[in-house]
Amino acid sequence: MSVHVSAAIIHRDGKVLAARRATAPQEGLWELPGGKVEQGERPLDALRREIREELGCELGAAWLYDTVEHDYPDFHLSMDCFICGLPAGSEPSAKQSVHQELRWLGRDELLDVEWLPADLSLVRGLVYYWDEALGDQML
Repeated sequence: MSVHVSAAIIHRDGKVLAARRATAPQEGLWELPGGKVEQGERPLDALRREIREELGCELGAAWLYDTVEHDYPDFHLSMDCFICGLPAGSEPSAKQSVHQELRWLGRDELLDVEWLPADLSLVRGLVYYWDEALGDQML
């Protein structure tokens, strides 16, 4: 079985937003916020919908950064990851049924939390390519 999701690398003030899962499986692990792409939905449209539902905010400019392919024991994950900005005044907040907490992490803090396996390889790359990926000229 294959699952297609979109994830947001939300960047603001030199930090990236991380979300801690509130539900099983993988409760307590950290992830980039986002969710499943529905049938007939474009990945970016799915991401905007999921962020509205889960974080109660809108996304600003967004561009595709990478697509992660990861095999979990019971399914294959294909995750489109978008670098995103937030419009002025847009403040994400955790929906408790989805995320226990949100945390803004700088480049040197990204590996201080325990990421979901699929997110970990992306986050490691992001640490390395931070300036190129998150430079102001890209947003």
